[in-house]
Parts: sequence; structure tokens; C-alpha cells
Amino acid sequence: MVKINLDPNDVELAYTIAQKRFIGNLRMNKGFSYGYDKNLKNQLYDGFLGALGEVSWAKWTNSYHNASYTDNLQRYEDSDFQDNIEIRTQNKKAYNFLLIRPGEKKGKYILIIKNDDKDFNFNIVGSFIYNDDLPPEKLSNFGYDHRPAAYKIELNELTPMEDNERQDKF
Repeated sequence: MVKINLDPNDVELAYTIAQKRFIGNLRMNKGFSYGYDKNLKNQLYDGFLGALGEVSWAKWTNSYHNASYTDNLQRYEDSDFQDNIEIRTQNKKAYNFLLIRPGEKKGKYILIIKNDDKDFNFNIVGSFIYNDDLPPEKLSNFGYDHRPAAYKIELNELTPMEDNERQDKF
């Protein structure tokens, strides 16, 4: 597991990315997808958390980060990073897992977990290659009938990331 600590400049970058995405979605009259229906406070935080994870990955890999926009129309057609890398960020909880929805972009999914509520410390836990649909028994709606089913990938199914394996190209 790789530990990343974001400094104030990193946090500012993530905040700017999240803000840009939120305003872009307002302009397009668009919200989060897949039946996400949380309140405004949660939408803002979840967007910020996702951007913090992306900045963590960019910092560790020394990668260019384009904030996921394909073009000036703010479409989300590209992956989060080059080489089809998608970032998933979560708060630390008693039971974390990677969630991938059928039909999402094929590529390498990276799970990043924020360690606590007061600091900007993150763990890059591992990766999962999603090139083909997974077996139907991996699908769940997790008790949310209004949301589509997703694949649940357990932490022990991820390929671990270790600090000594860092490469500038993945």
C-alpha cells in the first residue's frame, strides 16, 4: 500500500478541479449519474473527495492530470489518466471495496482511500483490470433499489501497489 500526503497546493488543485466540474455540471443541468440522489453538501464533498484521489495518483506517478475533461464542452469521455486509468476514491470505513458498474470504461481501476477526516492522507490500495464484464454473481445494488447494480471487487482481489514499485508510466 502506498501512502500519500497532500500539501496545501495539492488540496487547492483538487478543490479547483471539483469546483470546475460542479459548475460545468450546473451549466449542463447534469448531476451525478447512476441514481445518485444525495444532497448538495454530499455532492460537493463527493466531488472534492474524487478530485483529491486523482491528485494523489498524479502526485505519486508524476502524471499529467487533465481533470477528466475530454474537451471544452466538459464531456467525460476520456479516462481519468492516460493509459485508461480510472481512479476511485473512498473514505476509510470498516468495510471498503471497489465498485465498478457494468458498461463503464474498460481499463485499470485504482482504489484510493482517505485515511481520516482531519488530514489529507491517502492510501493507494491497489488496482483491478476491468476489460470484460464480470460474472453476474458479483453484481449487487447494495440495498438501493433505485440504483443500478454494480460489481463489487473485494480488497483482496486488487493487485497491491507498493511504494518501491513506483513508475512514472503505468
